[in-house]
Amino acid sequence: MKTKVIAIFSLAALIMSSCAFNSPMHRMKKLAKENLEASLDYPKQLKVIAMAEPDSAFGSNYFSKQEIKGMLRVMSVVTKQLMEKTNGMRDFSKLDPYYNALIQRQMSAASEVQNMIFKNVQKGEWSGWKVKIDYECADKNGIKYRAERWVFFDRKGNNVVKSFEIPLP
Repeated sequence: MKTKVIAIFSLAALIMSSCAFNSPMHRMKKLAKENLEASLDYPKQLKVIAMAEPDSAFGSNYFSKQEIKGMLRVMSVVTKQLMEKTNGMRDFSKLDPYYNALIQRQMSAASEVQNMIFKNVQKGEWSGWKVKIDYECADKNGIKYRAERWVFFDRKGNNVVKSFEIPLP
C-alpha cells in the first residue's frame, strides 16, 4: 500500500513538473533567453544573473512608475561612474576599453529611455508580455559587462516584438 501511494505521488510530481516546463510562461522565458543569446557576440559566455517571470505589457513603450524609477536609478549609478572616470565628460584620454564600451551602451540606453519618457505613453490595452533578464557576458572585444535586457512578446507569447537593454553597474 505504501509503495502505491509513493508511486502515485511520484507520478503526480512528474506530470506537474513536465507541465511547468511546457507552460507559456516557461516558453517565454526560454524565448527571451534565446533572443538575448542571438544578440550577443559570445553567447557561450552568457551568465544569467536573474530572470523575472513574464509580466503583462501594455505597449512596448509603457512602463510602470516603479519600473521607470528602477531604470533611472541604475542609469544614474552608471552615469556617475562615467562622469568620475572622465572628469565630467571632459577627459576621455585615460579610458580603458571597458569604459569606452560602457559609454556606448549607456548612450544607447539613454536614448531608448528618453524616447520612452518623452512619449509619455499612457497605459493602454494589454498588448502582450515582457520579461526582464539581468545578465553578464563579454562584448566583441572580450570585455565583460553586465546589463538588464527587456524583451517584449505578442499576446500569445510566441514572438518577440521588441527588446532593449540598459547597462548595469
